[in-house]
Amino acid sequence: MTLPPEIFGEPIQAKQVIFAGLTVGFLAFAIPLAIKHAWMDRVCMAGIWFMAINPVKITLFSYTLYRGDIRGLEFGVTDWLAITMIVAMHKAPRWRKRKLYTRNPNEVLLVLYLAYCTFTIATALIPQFAVFGLSKIVRAYATFWVAYNFIRSEDDLRFVIWAVVGMTFYSFFQVLMDKYTRGVFPPRGSFDHQNGLATFQNMLNFIIFAVLMQDSEKLFDKRTLIYWAGLGAGVLTSVATLSRGGMATTVMGFSMIIAMTFFLKQKAVKLKKKFAAIGLMVILSIPALAVILPPIIQRFQTAPEESGESRHGANIASGHMGHDNFFGVGLNNFSYAINYLPYGEDLAPLDRGIAHHIFWLHYAELGIIGVTLYALLTAGFMLIAVRFILKRRDGLERVFAIGILTAFVINWLVGTLEWNFRTIQITLTYFMLAGFVSSLDRVERERLKHDQDQKNRLAMAYLTMTRRRGQSGPTASRPVGRPAIGPRRR
Repeated sequence: MTLPPEIFGEPIQAKQVIFAGLTVGFLAFAIPLAIKHAWMDRVCMAGIWFMAINPVKITLFSYTLYRGDIRGLEFGVTDWLAITMIVAMHKAPRWRKRKLYTRNPNEVLLVLYLAYCTFTIATALIPQFAVFGLSKIVRAYATFWVAYNFIRSEDDLRFVIWAVVGMTFYSFFQVLMDKYTRGVFPPRGSFDHQNGLATFQNMLNFIIFAVLMQDSEKLFDKRTLIYWAGLGAGVLTSVATLSRGGMATTVMGFSMIIAMTFFLKQKAVKLKKKFAAIGLMVILSIPALAVILPPIIQRFQTAPEESGESRHGANIASGHMGHDNFFGVGLNNFSYAINYLPYGEDLAPLDRGIAHHIFWLHYAELGIIGVTLYALLTAGFMLIAVRFILKRRDGLERVFAIGILTAFVINWLVGTLEWNFRTIQITLTYFMLAGFVSSLDRVERERLKHDQDQKNRLAMAYLTMTRRRGQSGPTASRPVGRPAIGPRRR
């Protein structure tokens, strides 16, 4: 099937050649630096996440007018940093002392999903569009592998949490810039739509809230004060988007976290701290609601009915695509099928973009096999988190898992209203969090083993020191059987 003339691909341009030169120059500088210096590990990890939500990239073979979730082969600074990190993990002397893990608890479904998406290139309506979609999945898998191997200690885990807090403050800054400088409201930050910003920020909010509830025994200390500030900035960011789904899922996610943190075995002082934190949040929310509740109510009352009707119509069209094509119309081909095939005849031109339902979208593009693999893959990561949390041991790893599990459950629910999972910022963030949560059980085992080895070394050192003191006593140097020197008897 040939491409319509309206969506022809752009030829290679000078800016793309320049970006390719910058890529070579950056890698030539960053890779040796990362191999030599350990601090580059954290620079790359923070950079991957930060640049994922602020994509600085180039698009090759771009189809500018195409309305799918990706319009060409994208490559950017996020990929620079991921490549740098991967090379450093394989070549740096410090990493040679650490085992790199290629297998993970969800590896079978990860492989099957990738393999099936690759296979559907052959069955896609427009194969090059499917290649574009596959390239995004490969990039996300690379970030998953880096994240899965990055966390080795509690210090690494805390660094990730601080990165989450830092990105939350950055999102809040973007909201202020949108409203007061750029004249954009509802704010959307670096996302194409405010719903994407709400989905992304809620994922971070759930992690911060879980850590705030469970990390410290004190309601206010140096760390907790930063958590409070980060949570406030994150909630204001989500509310400012006026996303109805974002507002509803914020309350649902916080309720899940409260229930799961009370489920853990913990000291009484932490329980008291949690009750105090919940009470404080209720008190603080009362004046805040007086300010933000009116626009929220107005948003729910004035939401156009046409929006829901267009989503329903796109879902019906998705069902027809999956029914007519066993393997689907092809990854990233929905927008082509809805615009150039009869499936979108009943939809207005502005509604023929992409299905706002991630499961129907998978069914349309990848058929029943594809949507099943997607559901199993994402459920697999949730199961990994659930099994880890059910051990009920209190610790930073388990608290972090509670936040990620909540983010994944809410992501499922939001997926019935939005296609945000396919947005590159959400895709990369999701697979980074999946890599982190898949590593937590291993990290905890390694940490407990390290703590036990350290205790054994301390015990052995204490025993050795005690023996040496005993041997250096008043009778230690006297030969066996020889009487002590004293006054000679006459």
